Amino acid sequence: MRNVKSPRSLDSEKGSILLEASGFVTLVFGLLITLSLNFFDLEGRQLGLEQIARNATRFYLLHPGSDPLTSVTEFQALDEHFADERVDVTIRCQPTDCLASGTLIWLELKAGENAAQAFGVIP
Repeated sequence: MRNVKSPRSLDSEKGSILLEASGFVTLVFGLLITLSLNFFDLEGRQLGLEQIARNATRFYLLHPGSDPLTSVTEFQALDEHFADERVDVTIRCQPTDCLASGTLIWLELKAGENAAQAFGVIP
């Protein structure tokens, strides 16, 4: 039999840099996609919590005799991010009578690392 030599040696490292670079680029793109998805999820949660705070405050301002905690839980049930999550609610009134006309109402919500505030004046 005749010995046939291939034009390239099997020990050659030619082309391995291309493989390593493409693997590195794939990892970097995967990391960027993961980070951007996490950022958009965090932003969506923040916007959802702010929407719950605004809607609960508006409802309370239009119905001053109602319970603000009930309105928060009702609007919380409508949001997919916070339906089953615990949301801490803080209500402040200035002056301290929360039912009087002209009272400034502050509603603060906290859920995990997200926090939102809304305020309004009772008509």
